[in-house]
Amino acid sequence: MGKIVGSNIVGGVGNLVFYSYNGNNYVRMAPGKRSKNSWSEKQKTNWKRFSALIALWRQFRFGPVKEIWRVAEEGKKCNCLFYEANAAAFGPDGTLLEKQRLHFSAGKLPLPHFLMANRVPGDPDKVEVTWQYDEGNRMAWFDDELMMMVSNDDKFTGPIKTGALRKQETAVIQLPSVNGTINGIYLFFGS
Repeated sequence: MGKIVGSNIVGGVGNLVFYSYNGNNYVRMAPGKRSKNSWSEKQKTNWKRFSALIALWRQFRFGPVKEIWRVAEEGKKCNCLFYEANAAAFGPDGTLLEKQRLHFSAGKLPLPHFLMANRVPGDPDKVEVTWQYDEGNRMAWFDDELMMMVSNDDKFTGPIKTGALRKQETAVIQLPSVNGTINGIYLFFGS
């Protein structure tokens, strides 16, 4: 059912759907009904991947990760950008195959050269991070802060501000306490 909001129609009227996005008004055809047998196997498989992406996004939709992606919006909603950037990490059946391909930030700040992270010998709750600061890079600022996400199984914690600045070129970071074992650490810079 359509509603009149101000001078705009919002919602469905007949086979048309009216909506607003970024201050612009749009109209599209309402999707038609399809029988259960009309979906191809490839479409059904893609549903599984998309369902897994939605489940991942739901972990972040009310926190700072959503705000990071919202700032990056350029004609697409933040969740759509997130899905696009992270789809390659999932298999067609929705299994998270490559955690190293996940992205938790969408900005244009580059990672520094020679970024390395290693657990501190004798203290597995700390990570030593080193990198090279390139003063000539106009996209990177000396006071960009190193941020961290951690994963344990399929749960993610963060982003966590480490307090380390790009100009330092080294930091020892305390890992957060989580239930289970941390099996992934994601580092990026924020400004």
